[in-house]
Amino acid sequence: MWSDVLMAFGALGLILLGMDWMSRGLKTAAGPSLMQFLQRWTGKPLQGVLFGGIATVAVQSSSAITVTTIGFVNAGILSLQNAAFVIYGSNVGTSVTGWFIALVGLQFKIDALALPIIGAGALLQLFSKSVRRKGIGEGLIGFGMLFLGLSFLKQSFDAAFIDIEFATLSQLGFWGVLLGVLLGTLLSTLMQASIAVIALVITAVSAGVLPLPLAAAFVIGANLGTTSTAIMSTLAATAKAKRLAMLHVIFNVLTGLVALLLLSPLLWIISLLQHWLFDEPQAAVSLALFHTLFNVLGVLLMWPITSRLVLYLNGRFRRQPIGQLRALDASSLAIPALAIKTLSMETLRVGQLLAAQALAISHGKGTDNETLDSIRQLQTELTHYMLQLSKQPLADQEAKALSELVQNQLRLEMTLQLLPALSRHLAADSQGLLPEQPLWQQLIAAHWPQDAALVRGCYRDVMKQRQQLKKQLYQLVLAEQLTNDSGGDQLLRFAELRRFNQQLTKAMLALGHLQSQYQMPEPAAEHTADPADTDEFNQKDNANAS
Repeated sequence: MWSDVLMAFGALGLILLGMDWMSRGLKTAAGPSLMQFLQRWTGKPLQGVLFGGIATVAVQSSSAITVTTIGFVNAGILSLQNAAFVIYGSNVGTSVTGWFIALVGLQFKIDALALPIIGAGALLQLFSKSVRRKGIGEGLIGFGMLFLGLSFLKQSFDAAFIDIEFATLSQLGFWGVLLGVLLGTLLSTLMQASIAVIALVITAVSAGVLPLPLAAAFVIGANLGTTSTAIMSTLAATAKAKRLAMLHVIFNVLTGLVALLLLSPLLWIISLLQHWLFDEPQAAVSLALFHTLFNVLGVLLMWPITSRLVLYLNGRFRRQPIGQLRALDASSLAIPALAIKTLSMETLRVGQLLAAQALAISHGKGTDNETLDSIRQLQTELTHYMLQLSKQPLADQEAKALSELVQNQLRLEMTLQLLPALSRHLAADSQGLLPEQPLWQQLIAAHWPQDAALVRGCYRDVMKQRQQLKKQLYQLVLAEQLTNDSGGDQLLRFAELRRFNQQLTKAMLALGHLQSQYQMPEPAAEHTADPADTDEFNQKDNANAS
């Protein structure tokens, strides 16, 4: 008895480990193409549902698709409306795995193929030099482990759990069904894999251990439990992520309530279909069909109300502290290209905050210590995310982009340290920061990459004005209207101003260009900053500095 219980425990571990390996490997194999497809094929509701379903079947994890979708919403690649239908499709895709387990995993001796599949996957994973092939190998190992676990789980149910009287729970009527839903939710939350719970329940039903109505209640609970991943991933996440997580919860709760209310009619319809399709009804197939039906029903119910629901959610979570990241959280790290785009967005916002502080100083308002503390907090968090990204496997282009991000963050850090010098400059000359005001206003309001040329133009105008002021300073010293000490003091202030404007403008131009490189699909008509423009900017800036 206890040996069979321990076998079930180990089998469940194999299933969970297999799901994790399969999901991680297939995501690696998909690579950046997942990001491209997600934006290109989710423009319409039906496309979003289809993509969400297919992607979930491909990577065998609705949670992975949910977290990835949150990252795309954060980066502005997907609207909340489009992301909603991807989430709906992801739930439907989870039910497809149930069909595969019911029709293949339990009907055929697939465990006989599990070890050869694991062997083939291990060869690919260990000896292949291609990242994509390594991902396919890891996915194959996970696939084999999943069905090896299912085989052991079925054996343990046949031996140890066949005498458990779940019928007693069924006799409690509605309360028994409700208890089944709660147990399914708890299991799914603990395992962080609803597909593993569904595999467990389908195996129990096929072994005759669990009555079909109670198994259906467990499946409803497993569906509800998937929202725990979205909720936990948004505890310290952005406002957009919280809105999508709330939408996910609303969809799953509504779908679960409808499935509970229509449990008996749905099972009756499924029974009729089973007798029509098969000579001998199969409980595992009935459960897979139930899971698909109530998820599809949930999509149909949510479809007409999604627009209004999105409008409502867009009004939530609007109050965000300045020091809180707006577009970056853990979901963005799932795909390096997405993380780079999101990091460039957040770092650009730091640049805008610094430009706003400089503009406020020029108007005599002084520095806002609370805002400066928020900027320092943002810089610390960005450094943390860059460190996390550096630990991911990166392509050459992505590694180069990360290096550029670090370089420009250091430029912004230098700008932050030069802010007090602006206050001293204003104290010495109340009109001393007037030439810089148009540049700082442009940096605050710029849209990247469209306004890159305007920013460069403003910067050059400022440098020309400063050059004229230097010439005037020299003339005043020669005419003995200004002492050498005073003239030298003004030159020092000019140098500090030049360094401030140089580092801030360089950083924001480079970040705007970097963001445009990871815009998907790449804009055809918009003007993007060209690297040659940046070189020209550097050369002219060096000439002005002399």
